[in-house]
Amino acid sequence: MRLFSVAAAAEELGVSPRRVRQMLLRGALAGQRVGGVWVVDEPALRLAERARRPAHRPWTAAAAWAVLALACGEEPAGSPAARSRARERYARGLGELLDQLRERAALRWFYAHPAAVPRIADRDGVVRTAASAAPDHGLALAGTGPLDAYVRAGELATLLEEVPMEEGADPHNVRLHTVQDACWPFPPGATAAPLPVVAVDLAESPNARERRLGAELLASL
Repeated sequence: MRLFSVAAAAEELGVSPRRVRQMLLRGALAGQRVGGVWVVDEPALRLAERARRPAHRPWTAAAAWAVLALACGEEPAGSPAARSRARERYARGLGELLDQLRERAALRWFYAHPAAVPRIADRDGVVRTAASAAPDHGLALAGTGPLDAYVRAGELATLLEEVPMEEGADPHNVRLHTVQDACWPFPPGATAAPLPVVAVDLAESPNARERRLGAELLASL
């Protein structure tokens, strides 16, 4: 069976090697490590290639957060037409909207000194999600995986000045979901994302156990 390196997979998909690594880490592209290096087999590559041709128009970040606001029991922002559209979409169920909801944030991953990770998690404006927010919601999920958190796009540069981190490192221990400042959905002082947002992030996790839990939570919401 033909195997592709990250660089070769990127060329086949028409994206950057960084994007391929992101897809691998999020589970959007199935791969395996051989000698510590990611490789992708041809069937997985062709599946990802087909998935990159969506039948729907991409959503805006604001549209994604409008649907998530409804899932959290809140009234979404926007015009009456935008709110009505969000209700129609939400009626389909979050589990059916994962591809579209990915537009809510841009995922970037880093390696920070392990002693600095708790400081990042406790920083004002950093909102934990996925497995990092499991204790806040009483979820039976324990582990020592990367810190998963939301941060404003405009705050990221300041955070990187405060805490040196290597972006794109593999392995990594910090995953930051950067949200457009105008779409920031969390109230002041929030430290953990609401359960529906946590469920969506778990459903997109590269960890199989977390994905299963995310799917179960989405089905129950």
